[in-house]
Amino acid sequence: MLFEYLDGKRRERERARIARSIGNIVVGSLVGAAAGVLFAPKSGEETRADIADKSRELAEVAKEKSLDTADTLSAKAYEAQTAVRNTYDDLKLRAAIKADQMKDDAEIAKAKARAIGEIVREEGTVVKEELANSKEEIKESVKEVAEEAKVQAEVSGEQLKESGEKIAKAAEKAGDKSKKELDK
Repeated sequence: MLFEYLDGKRRERERARIARSIGNIVVGSLVGAAAGVLFAPKSGEETRADIADKSRELAEVAKEKSLDTADTLSAKAYEAQTAVRNTYDDLKLRAAIKADQMKDDAEIAKAKARAIGEIVREEGTVVKEELANSKEEIKESVKEVAEEAKVQAEVSGEQLKESGEKIAKAAEKAGDKSKKELDK
């Protein structure tokens, strides 16, 4: 998702560069047309009327270009917001799935420990000594599983936090860039 967003931003910059080039060509053409009108062998009144017409045309073209640019920037900002939201939701879902898996693993370990306990009790006095040893091993295993679950939860939390920060920075940069583009 993030790579798609960054690729989209690259394409957007390329389109903006092309749009600027086209804008420069249009402005150059209009300046040339204005110069042609100024130096044409027409009466002053006709020339002023032509200049007024061209000025209105230029103003209309500039207005249309600015509205198109504003619409494009608004759409891109919405796309960026959607991409950030989707990435956040995806990370949140992954963390929830991982937490559920760890919970299931802990439940399985508990069930195994209970089953082992029942088997040991049924075997009688001879097995009681082994039970004490097994019980300690089980406790250690449960502790290790709990510690591993805790570590995994912390790692997942860190990853979520880092991803959230990266997404927030990317969104902030996109917002700043959009604002700069709008200010131009």
